[in-house]
Amino acid sequence: MTTLDGIFSLRTPLDLLGKLEADFQQIQSSDPHAQAAHYAAFDFFVTAEHLPDWVMHTSGGSLTSHRDYPDGALVSHIASGAKHFHVRDGRHKKAKGTAVVGCFDPAVFDPSVFDVARLVILLENGKSVDVQKIAQRVIDHWRSMLRPIHEGVKG
Repeated sequence: MTTLDGIFSLRTPLDLLGKLEADFQQIQSSDPHAQAAHYAAFDFFVTAEHLPDWVMHTSGGSLTSHRDYPDGALVSHIASGAKHFHVRDGRHKKAKGTAVVGCFDPAVFDPSVFDVARLVILLENGKSVDVQKIAQRVIDHWRSMLRPIHEGVKG
């Protein structure tokens, strides 16, 4: 029996965090109307959903505990919808859909002044949240969780 641990250079949860950060950079640098931004958002949420699996297998704990952070349920819902096309699982009650909103080019207009184009998640409660804001919070969470573990191993 063979064992597959990771894929190519992605071997540790910290490596997967690096991929998450690269996906986020691609979201930030792509035109929100372009497929590159949509692909990067797909990759980001699917990667973020599976980071707890990697952490559990290397550091212990339960999958539920590693997914229990402020944006964990939303990440799970978005990733499940992305991977499976339709989400029919009753535990997913956060996201209603996705959209590109805004009318001004973010490369030209100041987002603090103009309604620039951006990717958003439409929530079940009628509100929406900017994908870049969710992504930054998710990255901040995993950085705070993984950097101390990694530094402890090196130390």
